[in-house]
Amino acid sequence: MKRTVQLFVSALLLTVPAPAASSFNITASFSRALADAVEASKAHPSPAPLRGALYAISTFDKEVVAAFAKAWGRSSNGTTGVEGVVLVLRMLGGGYSGRDMGSTNEQKKFTFRWHPATIAIVHTHPNNSDPRPHDEDFAVADKYQVPIFTITSRGMYVYDPITRKISRVLENLDWLDASKYSRSMLAKQ
Repeated sequence: MKRTVQLFVSALLLTVPAPAASSFNITASFSRALADAVEASKAHPSPAPLRGALYAISTFDKEVVAAFAKAWGRSSNGTTGVEGVVLVLRMLGGGYSGRDMGSTNEQKKFTFRWHPATIAIVHTHPNNSDPRPHDEDFAVADKYQVPIFTITSRGMYVYDPITRKISRVLENLDWLDASKYSRSMLAKQ
C-alpha cells in the first residue's frame, strides 16, 4: 500500500509541472505580442493624444454646447452663487455627450458623482467672482486628470492638468456658440 501511494504521488508530481510550463509559454507569447504592439504604436503614434484641453475642445459640438447653456440657465446666467455642471463624456460608439448634472442648490460649489467616461468638466462661476478656475477646481482636475472649464459672462477658461496652465478659451458669452470652437484657439494664448 505504501508503495502504491508513493507511485501515485510520483505520477501526480510528474503531471503537475507540464501545465505550468505550457502556461508560461502562453504568457511569454502574449508578452511578446504585447511588446510588438507597443513598438508598433511607437512607430505610428496617434495624431493627437485623447486627453487634455485641446482634445476636449475638439468634442464641443452643438449638443455639448447646448448642455453648457442648460448649466448656465441653472446658475441664473451667473447671477447667483448656484453652479451648473456638465460632464463631457466619451460614448461607447466613439461620439461625445455633454451630460448636465442637474441642480444641487449649493453655493459656489457642486457635488456630483464621477463618471469614468469623463474627458472634461465644465461648470459655471458666478459673474461677480474670478472667472478662472480656482484651487478647488485644480484639485479635481489633478485628481481625475481631466481639464476643468469655467463658464461666465466674462468668458470660458480652462485649467489643463497636463500642462498645469490656465487659459482663456473664448471671450464673453462666445462659448454659447458651437461654431466658435477650434483646436488652434489655445495655441494663441
